[in-house]
Amino acid sequence: MKILNLVLNAVILLSAMLFLAYVGYHYFDFGLFKTLPSGVSGFFLSAGALQYVALGLLIAAAIGKILLSRALKRRDAGTRPDGAVLR
Repeated sequence: MKILNLVLNAVILLSAMLFLAYVGYHYFDFGLFKTLPSGVSGFFLSAGALQYVALGLLIAAAIGKILLSRALKRRDAGTRPDGAVLR
């Protein structure tokens, strides 16, 4: 479960970075897509739907991370979901 936690951290980081790159490029005219070569940023800019995919992935991973962290805390405390203590 801890590996899943690390994977969710990576997904959150990458999707947030991609979404913020779109926001920075379209609204503020700076950011990651301005610094990358045009061949790389052209791919992302031609597929504008990727920004919504990144936003959806960010939200889903954040919800998954919250649920996973609750499960990890419960497991480390040694209790079941119904409140019974495991020994």
